[in-house]
Amino acid sequence: MDMPITKVWLIIVFLAVVPTLLEALNVQVMVTSKWSSLERRMLLRSAFQNCRLKLGNEHDVEQLFFMGDFNESDVAAADLEEQEFRDLVIVGGPDSDPPVFRDVTYVLDRPTARGFRLVHGTAWLVEHRPNLDFVMYLDDDSYLHVPRLMRILEQQGTESLAMGFLMETPLDWSQTPLCEVCKPCEWCLNDPDLLEFCRQFPEMALGGCFANMQQCNIFNDGEDLTTCVAKKQADISRVAGYFGSTSAPRWFLGMGWTFGRRIVRYIALNADNLKMRGAADVQLGFWLAPLEDVKWLDMKDGYFHDYPMPGSTFSAGCTEKSVLVHRMNPERWR
Repeated sequence: MDMPITKVWLIIVFLAVVPTLLEALNVQVMVTSKWSSLERRMLLRSAFQNCRLKLGNEHDVEQLFFMGDFNESDVAAADLEEQEFRDLVIVGGPDSDPPVFRDVTYVLDRPTARGFRLVHGTAWLVEHRPNLDFVMYLDDDSYLHVPRLMRILEQQGTESLAMGFLMETPLDWSQTPLCEVCKPCEWCLNDPDLLEFCRQFPEMALGGCFANMQQCNIFNDGEDLTTCVAKKQADISRVAGYFGSTSAPRWFLGMGWTFGRRIVRYIALNADNLKMRGAADVQLGFWLAPLEDVKWLDMKDGYFHDYPMPGSTFSAGCTEKSVLVHRMNPERWR
């Protein structure tokens, strides 16, 4: 008996789509960590094993920790850790960076610890895990719900995926109009103290001066305001000069992000030429900017977020949507 045409079309569509969704995926979870963060690695190992049991054998998912030089770390303890867990990859470079304020874009005189490990760790994965489909780049204070991640990746079907908490930000706000940063604008325009203070900085628009004042009040409370504003301006000029732009192309928050095979191989191929001295998450935008046909997937709206806490711009409640939760500590894991 002949099959109805509508059923034939349904079968053709089904066969065209389902293999992509059911195909086993090879996902590498790259965790960048410093040697002193053993407790974080142990928590992530435990969480990964629990999630891995729920995933079954449908996909191949591996979690590895990418490490820098030993510096003053206990080499014997590191050897014991590697012998026990077999999940450490030493790619070299700085173990850590000088302290900076949270969520501040910066540039160092040498590669940042995480930037170096991201680039050279990616090159290591391409060489030693050539069959990978995706790399999940993870901060070592982030919790990852592996089964939920895999359900999302199963639906993508592209090697050009770039998935994370998307950001687009200025690097140099010195020429920002006042009315963009001060509401109501009339109040600032008629504030004699603000106008008098900002006359010291003719190289800045009034809005840029006001924005730097706000930065100083948030991060440098108690410091002389004139000195602080001048230093902020020098810092943002240095950042913009290093990147060659007053704004950053879209990038991902450092809590974690996922790249498809094509992007991973591109980074590996250009490992010796990519920018590595800037904040690791911001410079992602400059790595990706030359690429055609990137499939951007924004994980805002409760998928990737900080642990719920007051004062965090990126925090959200933990729900059945949560795939990645950042700012974890031992107490929050309980």
